[in-house]
Amino acid sequence: MLYSSDSNTQTILDVKNFSIAYSTPYYRSDTFRDYFINILRSPFRFVTDKSEKVIVLDNISLQIKKGERVGIVGNNGSGKTSLCRFICGLYGPVRNIKVNGQVRGIFDTEVVVLPELSGRENLQILTHFFFPEIDKNERERIMAEAEEFSELGKYMDVPFKLYSKGMRARLFLSLISSKPSDLLVLDEVFNGADHFFSEKITHRIKQLILQSGAVIFVSHSHELINEVCNRVVVFDNKKIIFDGTPEEGVKFYRSHCERTHI
Repeated sequence: MLYSSDSNTQTILDVKNFSIAYSTPYYRSDTFRDYFINILRSPFRFVTDKSEKVIVLDNISLQIKKGERVGIVGNNGSGKTSLCRFICGLYGPVRNIKVNGQVRGIFDTEVVVLPELSGRENLQILTHFFFPEIDKNERERIMAEAEEFSELGKYMDVPFKLYSKGMRARLFLSLISSKPSDLLVLDEVFNGADHFFSEKITHRIKQLILQSGAVIFVSHSHELINEVCNRVVVFDNKKIIFDGTPEEGVKFYRSHCERTHI
């Protein structure tokens, strides 16, 4: 099922026939007997590099317009995060992917710049990294607001390497959820947060989603998908196999992907 939207609406993202694959070497520990037999069978085979072609994404086409909040669902390894990373430019510019506006991606809630530095010092560095376009006053405002929202208090001045997984999630999510974007990419953003903070940050992320131009929301939580998205894309085996409404998308995923991957 294909999703259609108003053609007059501004296109934020346009992915056309995008495929990516790479060759990966693999090694097998052979016995002396195996080597001897292989040499007899083919004298040159034993010195030939062994490699395997790995498909990362297979002919992906996806268009997202302003106002669309697209949930992406699929089993692990289906290609969801790979596509999001290419969209965010983490692997450099790609001719088949065009973004109209500023894209901001949120992937790893345990990111750290320098573990020896304090949470506050890492916050300063990350603010420059995530929001290079803002001025000094705006940067200070965002840092102060993120510190207050995280509720880390005195632990802001503790070395980041001593932070628990939940504390890292608190600091990171408080920062990157403070400013909307033309295209916001959220990939399993609630991983690592404790129960109390998860409820608090969920409300904040929902507001961020509503304020951003368009959103890609990757999650295994079908409840959140239904709550924040107005469109769902289902991935399987590196391809898009469904594009439609959230209710139909979640139903399709449960009937197709969960059944075929038992």
